[in-house]
This record gives sequence, C-alpha cells and structure tokens, in this order.
Amino acid sequence: MAVVQASACEVAQTSKVARAARPRAIRATWLLILLAGLIPLVGRAVLIPVLGIPKPAIQDEFAYLLAADTFASGRLTNPTHPMAEHFETLQELFRPTYASKYPPMSSLAMAFGQKLFGEPWIGVWLGMGLLCATLCWSLLGWLPRAWALAGTLVAILRIGIVSYWTETYWGGSWAAIGGALVIGAVPRLIRRPRAATALALAAGLGILANTRPYEGLLLAVACLGYLAVALARRRIGFGRLTRSVILPMAALLAPVFAWMGYYNYRVTGRALEMPYMTYEKQYTVWSPFLWQMQRRPAPAYSNSVTRDFWLVAFESEYQFARNHLLKTHVSDLLGMARFFLGWPIVLSMFAFVVPLSKNPKARRAFLLCAVFYAGCAMDARLFPHYAAPATALVYVLAAFALRTAWRHSPGSPGERRLLAGGVVALFVVTTAVGLFAPKNRFYFSATDYHVRAKRTHAEEQLLHEPGEHLVLVRYGPRHDLYEELVYNPADIDGSRIVWARSLGTEKDGELIRYFNNRKIWLLEEDGEVKLKRYSASTESTTPTHVGRVLR
Repeated sequence: MAVVQASACEVAQTSKVARAARPRAIRATWLLILLAGLIPLVGRAVLIPVLGIPKPAIQDEFAYLLAADTFASGRLTNPTHPMAEHFETLQELFRPTYASKYPPMSSLAMAFGQKLFGEPWIGVWLGMGLLCATLCWSLLGWLPRAWALAGTLVAILRIGIVSYWTETYWGGSWAAIGGALVIGAVPRLIRRPRAATALALAAGLGILANTRPYEGLLLAVACLGYLAVALARRRIGFGRLTRSVILPMAALLAPVFAWMGYYNYRVTGRALEMPYMTYEKQYTVWSPFLWQMQRRPAPAYSNSVTRDFWLVAFESEYQFARNHLLKTHVSDLLGMARFFLGWPIVLSMFAFVVPLSKNPKARRAFLLCAVFYAGCAMDARLFPHYAAPATALVYVLAAFALRTAWRHSPGSPGERRLLAGGVVALFVVTTAVGLFAPKNRFYFSATDYHVRAKRTHAEEQLLHEPGEHLVLVRYGPRHDLYEELVYNPADIDGSRIVWARSLGTEKDGELIRYFNNRKIWLLEEDGEVKLKRYSASTESTTPTHVGRVLR
C-alpha cells in the first residue's frame, strides 16, 4: 500500500512539473516566433543607409501604390477624372472608377505605412517581418523546434532581409502570410481541433482571397481537402467540429467576404466582379490561363501606347510562353528555386530525396505542393510572387531536407557537423553574392531600373521648381512599351506634379486649359529623356536633359 501511495505521489509530482514547464515552453516558442519577425526588420533597417527606401519602377508597383494612396485618403476608390484619357495607363482602372486592378490587402498594409509614417514602404517592411514570424509559427506545426527554426532562418536569409519582395511594391509577402497561416493551421487542427487554430486558418483564407485569389484558392482546396480526409479518419464528431472549427471560421469569414463584395461594388459596380476582372474585359485580348485559347476582340483603346502594349508587347510575350510551354515552366521553376532556396539547399534536397521520401510528413507537404503547382501550371507564366501562397510549404520541405541530410550523411557526428557547417557557409555566401548579380543590381543602384531613373530624375528637377506642374509625356520610336511613365496618385488634381499622356495639340490644349494654373512641361522619351518647357506654338525650347539611360 505504501508503494502504491509513493508511486501515486511521484506521478502527481511529475504531472505538476510538466504543467509548470508547459507555460515556459509556450513562452519560449512565442519568443522565438517574435525573434524570427524582428531579425528581418532590424536587418533591413540597418541597410537603409546603403539601399535607401525603394522607389517604384514596375508598372504593377504604381497600381498597388495608387490603391495605397486611395485607402490612406479614406476612400475605397476614386471618381473617374474628367480628363481620364490623358491619364489612362497600364494596370489601373479608369472606368467606372479610378482604382488599381489588384486585390486590396497588400495596398492596405502600405496605406497603414503611408498614413502613420508618411511612407508606404513601411507597410512592405512590416509585412516581411510578419511573414517571417508567421513562417516560424507555420513550420512549428510540422517540425520539431530546432528544424522549424532552421527552415525559418533559410527563409530570412533568402527573402526576409533583401529580396525583390522587400525592395518593390508588388512582392508576395501578404499572400505568403495568408498561405503560412493556412499551412500551419492544418496539422494543428488534425492533432487537436481548436477555435483559435480555426480562426488562424480562416484569417489565412481571407488574406489569400484579398491577395492572390486564384493561387490562394488552389492552396485552400489542397489544404482543406487534406484536412477533411485526416479529420474523417480520426472520426471526430460533427458536433465537436462544428463548435471548434466550422462556426469560428464562419464567424470570421462572413464579414470578410461581405466586405469584399462591398469593395467590388464600390470599384466596379458589381459585388461579384473583382477589379481585376473588369480590367481584363476592358483591355486584354489574351487570357494568361491555358484553358482559354480564343483571342478576344480587341477593345477600342484611347491611345496608341496602351494599344501597342496589349496587342504587341504583351501578346508577343504570352504567345512565346504558350508556344514554348515546357521551356518556360522549367525556366520559371529554376527561377523560383533560386529565389526561395538557393542552390546549396536545392542540391541537399535532391541528394537525399530517397530517405526524404520515406518521411510521411514530408510526403504530405510535397503532395500539397504538387497539387498547388498543377493548378498554377495552367498559367502561361509563374513568377515567385504568383507562388507566394505556398511559400511555407517550400520551407517545410527545405527543413525536412536539412533534417534528413543531417541524419543520413555519412561519417562521424563531428564530420557531419563539419559538413553541415560547410553547407551553411556556402548557402550564406551564395545568397550574399547573388544580390550583386546583374539582374539584382537595382537593389543597390536606382539607375539600373530605367523607369525609376527617368521618373526620379524628372521629379527631382521639378520639385526644385516653384509652383505646380503638368508634365506631358511623349514617346519616340525607341520607347520600351514596358517602361510606362504616366502614373499619378489618387488625387490627381491635388498633386504637385501631374503626369499626363500627350494626345496631340488639340487635346493637349484642352488639358492645359483644365490645368491653367500650372507650369506646363514636355517630357520626350526615346532612349534619352528630355524635359523642357512646353510651348503651344513651337513646342520647343532649349531641352533640359534629365538623364541618359543605356539600353
């Protein structure tokens, strides 16, 4: 009897110790997640004296910034300008309202940065910190702590501190955050259905719907299908699932989708028509999706620049991608491997693919990736920010590969540690050196992006001139159709510098009369950019050279 009582006391004591240790373990885990978010924020902040605050260059970036400026101004969209044909440009709607064609989540984050700090890039910067923290949380749902941290560090070094997701305004951070919430919630719900985890899953789905709707839907179908099968095998009662999973998700997603319908209605006039869909109807003739093979009739474009972009440049690019589909997809896959992982990690995955394939969790992560990619392959092109919803899965597989490599590498423990150190050193060196590759030089030199140089130099000169300005933009035969200069903020009339497309003497005269209190400039771009005061009679004065861009 005494022995039984002693055993019971020992069990009780052990249970008490375990209960006391659990809160400490939880606090330690959340501290690690917080640290994962702080490292990229501090790392990029330290580089501000070197890299500065990024300037927009790609046409998509200006569209995202238009939405950010609109939201920061307290509006969901803007009325169509009475002189809209002079401002009509790529990736932006002008009818029925003046708005970005892209989903709003990324721009909402940039609007937060603009409203509170006066700089939309702060939203991009904070988003990357949140992404790395969310990736850490996601990987902890799949892997032991040490290997989850290893996968998170790979992400921080590859994309967290300096990448095109941190240096542009069209990266995939917020879509990756949504995907990471979904991917991290699935194994947790399989182990233990809880309302808090279900809310994380619902938040991820809501973010995906407002960043990359198509790719987000693919990931949602794959993950929710896997979750449904796993829960059915566990024979969890429907009542428990309803209370713990279904009702919490519905409570969060119902207002999210209601807001989306209202946003669509305000921008396009139809609750079920996203701005992207309206833009496609108004401007494009080819769908990027491979199942839509018929060319749509060309719309009536208001200017030759927009017409030539969609009917010449864009059509040529997508026809090449369709005609060389295998080559294009292989090239895109290699590009994503370089972007997300780097060659040392990729080679480690291939070197240990056989033992890695024997890990059930790694197989499930790979299956989810394969289903996601099969849907994405229906697009003629696949860039890293298109695949952003599956970012967490990529680093889950990378962490499993590192764990497998550690366990199955030949040699003694000391030799394995030496090999691991060599791989880590090679990974860090190749990641750092890769930043200085010719295609990445724009991180360190603004002049390497043509549009960035042209607009920035012109703006700098005009900002030194007193008063408000109207810039009429005219392109020559050597103009690159992808290098559009005509972009404006949400409040065109209230902007100190208004960029407008020159449409001929008569229409330009109407625009000049509309802006009769502004100084009028003509910017001619034909390889070399020239800015000069506009003269209706001669349209010529001594040109001021803004900058010369080598082509």
